[in-house]
Amino acid sequence: MRSFLLAPLALMAISLSATAQTPFCSESFDYPAGSSVHGQTGGSGWANAWWSDPSGASGMDVVSPGMDGVGNKGQVMYEYEGAFRMPDVGLAPDLEENLLLGADGGVLWISFLAVRPAGCQDQFGGVSLYEQFVGEKLFIGSPWASGGWGIGVFGVGDFPVAGTSCDVQANLVARIDFLPGDERVRLYLDPPVPFPMTGEILDMMVPGFRFNELGLRSGGTTAVGGTFIAGFEFDALNLDVGDPLAGVGTTFCEGTGGVCPCGNDNDGSLGVAGCGNGSSTGGSSLRGSGTNSVGAGDLVLEAQGMVPSQPGLFFQGNNAINSGLGNPFGDGLRCVGGAVVRLQVVFAAADGSGATSINVASKGGCAAGDTKRYQLWSRDPITSICGANFNLSNGLEVTWDV
Repeated sequence: MRSFLLAPLALMAISLSATAQTPFCSESFDYPAGSSVHGQTGGSGWANAWWSDPSGASGMDVVSPGMDGVGNKGQVMYEYEGAFRMPDVGLAPDLEENLLLGADGGVLWISFLAVRPAGCQDQFGGVSLYEQFVGEKLFIGSPWASGGWGIGVFGVGDFPVAGTSCDVQANLVARIDFLPGDERVRLYLDPPVPFPMTGEILDMMVPGFRFNELGLRSGGTTAVGGTFIAGFEFDALNLDVGDPLAGVGTTFCEGTGGVCPCGNDNDGSLGVAGCGNGSSTGGSSLRGSGTNSVGAGDLVLEAQGMVPSQPGLFFQGNNAINSGLGNPFGDGLRCVGGAVVRLQVVFAAADGSGATSINVASKGGCAAGDTKRYQLWSRDPITSICGANFNLSNGLEVTWDV
């Protein structure tokens, strides 16, 4: 995709979707080395075989070795082409709208390994999202003539990230939040976890779109006077649906909208969270995993964005303070009160995470039908933004079942 000049749109903080992240569609190119991808039906979650046969020539071949440690990989063999395939939209009901992917409120993750191999002079290479027979909507990979990684938006422009190199094999992970109006796209480079919450190299809004086809493409060698031999290589293509932050309970009392004590609203990087602290501009986020079953006793309260190595107290209350909006308290907002139960003190790990290891239902004296609220109160003695030396997460409401 050729570049156009346009500044990225402002970052927008959003609420989390209601579905948990689940696998949807994958391809690892585990076909015989030397074969064409055309007509191959491996992988899972697809509605058709690969199409990769422009003018009777192979658009993408299978080459060895693979980049994911399993089988082989695909390499573009026909300039400006590659391979094209349609995900089975019926397998992603939370994203499906009129037989297209992109329904508002849905979250899609696209990840793949890619590299411009030694000797390749292609000017672009990556994964394109298409509405079939309509046109390209979004490009993820190495934008035109950038030599790095980024995204391209059809009709808008290319947005490469300085300091990245497409000549170095990379794991590219893109998260797309489909919203009313524009969509939010975040791009991660070699993240330490499959579904990262922070560390994106690009975060921007793009014009709203829907799609139903993917293309793995590269080209541009002859456009600059070179001789095309072979193009970009791809492996481990995966699509996953939903938000990994969504889980048990309902989040409330977020530190945004000018409510934090000293202008320290969180920047939205951790989703719904408390007010920004000295270690995390995204604040501390609190989520629940496991189940809301009293009998199972497997609810885990999980926090991100704490100050590393500092203690935090997970506590339970009956009430959502100020109708769930909370009141200023320390560097944050007190969201939970009424018959408070101290559940557990934990020390944050080096990455600012912490989680309970107790039976929350038992410790809190919960019974089926009870609605309880939870929050994390954590220390910030050195880098306290407002000077109170402590802060709090968002609130989490859980209605207990048998």
